[in-house]
Amino acid sequence: MKLYLTTFILIFTLISCQNNENKSKKNDTAMTDQNNPLLKDWNTPFGTPPFEEISSKDYLPAFKTAMKQHNQEIGNITNNPEAPTFKNTIVALEKSGHLLKRVSNLFFAVESANTDKTLQETSKKIKPELAAHYDQISMNKKLFDRVNEVYKNKDKESLDSEDQRLLEETYKNFIRSGVNLPADKQKRLKEINKKLAALSQQFNDNLLAETNDFELYITNKADLGEMPQQAVDAAAEEAVKRGHKTGWSFTLQRPSIYPFLDYSPNRALREKIFQGYANRGNNNNEHDNKQIIEQMVQLRAEKAHLLGHDNFAEYVLEDNMAENPENVYNLLNQIWKPALETAKYDRNTLAEAMKADGINEPFRASDWRYYVRKIRAQKYDFDQSATKPYFEVNAVRDGAFLLAHKLFGLNFKPLPELKGWHKDQQVFEVTDTTGKHVGVIYMDFFARPSKRGGAWMNEIREQSNIDGHFVTPIVTNNFNFPAPTKSMPSLLSFSQAQTVFHEFGHGLHGLLSNVKYGSLSGTNVPRDFVEFPSQVMENWMSDPEMLKLYAKHYKTGEVLPASLVEKMNKAN
Repeated sequence: MKLYLTTFILIFTLISCQNNENKSKKNDTAMTDQNNPLLKDWNTPFGTPPFEEISSKDYLPAFKTAMKQHNQEIGNITNNPEAPTFKNTIVALEKSGHLLKRVSNLFFAVESANTDKTLQETSKKIKPELAAHYDQISMNKKLFDRVNEVYKNKDKESLDSEDQRLLEETYKNFIRSGVNLPADKQKRLKEINKKLAALSQQFNDNLLAETNDFELYITNKADLGEMPQQAVDAAAEEAVKRGHKTGWSFTLQRPSIYPFLDYSPNRALREKIFQGYANRGNNNNEHDNKQIIEQMVQLRAEKAHLLGHDNFAEYVLEDNMAENPENVYNLLNQIWKPALETAKYDRNTLAEAMKADGINEPFRASDWRYYVRKIRAQKYDFDQSATKPYFEVNAVRDGAFLLAHKLFGLNFKPLPELKGWHKDQQVFEVTDTTGKHVGVIYMDFFARPSKRGGAWMNEIREQSNIDGHFVTPIVTNNFNFPAPTKSMPSLLSFSQAQTVFHEFGHGLHGLLSNVKYGSLSGTNVPRDFVEFPSQVMENWMSDPEMLKLYAKHYKTGEVLPASLVEKMNKAN
């Protein structure tokens, strides 16, 4: 009896300890969630993210909580005892996952533009988990049965055109995600999606690491040639950052590598930096991407086959305006021959210029930019550095804002009190002609080691207007322009100024959205349409009347001379 009693007490004690431990863990999680700024209501101007409160370590627990909440919301829809309707199923799905979308949108915007080791580790962990999370929803047969019921009876409900679009997209996304596949194929598809998510993150991390690891350090000033002072100063400052007392350091970031390829007369060094750029992820080291690419190609092909397509291109294009690979090839074949002839002519012209310099060797890709610049200078008396003083980055920004005011009646008010994810970021409130709030745009202009290459737009918050609750958008424009030096402001080339107007076009696409459903708002359009608004906007950049309004010399205020514009157009 004593033995039984002792055993009972021991078991009871262990269970109590375990329960207390579980309660403690739950309490700790609750306290963590309560203190996590990503999970709180943002009582900030226009609901902008409180970047000064958010740290990199906040994202992972926020993702976990947000996915758990989303699963509960999906469960409520799936287990709703009422008959499926557009409102209780399709609109409910649209509303679900609000917290997860907020955390995701912000995380991936920051991780691409100002990453660190914690953010990279979070991305490695969370991308496969997100893939699994959304697969669990999109392959939920019970949930799809409700969606399918609404889809089959759509004519019985009074749906406007936007409702119909949302229903079509929702139904189609379930089908394209494999909801009708047998269980064994669904299992394999889930494995593929998780693996692809992990591989894509690994690829991006390797690319950024290879970009940042490279340095071309030179001490001979003759190797700079006639390089603009802005680029020379930036290289000198980079050398100091990297521990050199003198000399110039060039990196694989575009504001650094492009001036070197354009101006350095040292062919061997041009080849060295060009190969450094071209071979990122191809150096047989810990950052090598060859096997990753091979795996991704194989997995994409397998995914397409599982979903009933001959290849991955067919799967992707099915959901775009092009519709199929044949249409793409028909377009490309129309321009292939004339494009090839033009390229051959350009190559031969550049090779002749190289021979005139006494170099009787095969023409290399690393020679291209250098001899393009030389021919433009010799034949058209034009050098792109001549226009840069007229395209100071803030003046170009203001030119884009002025264009939006003239075309759409928008006004842009600086919000210096709002912090972004980096100290260089600029924040603006956007209003219409009546002063009504339209949205917020963050501008992040300068290259840095924590930012991926290129230029792009993000939506931190999508516009929506469900049940009369109008949510205004928050968008970002991201670039990789040369930062100001101690002696020079940030001056842009013609093509870089064009990029500002282009990305701003994407920004306007998000800002001017006026729809009910966030999943249909802004840039949530087919991928081969999304560039249309941005390409329209970039054409205004070089309009003669527009140039007079914003392209002014940063020192004198002189308008960009028409004669220089004429030379530039001929040279281009």
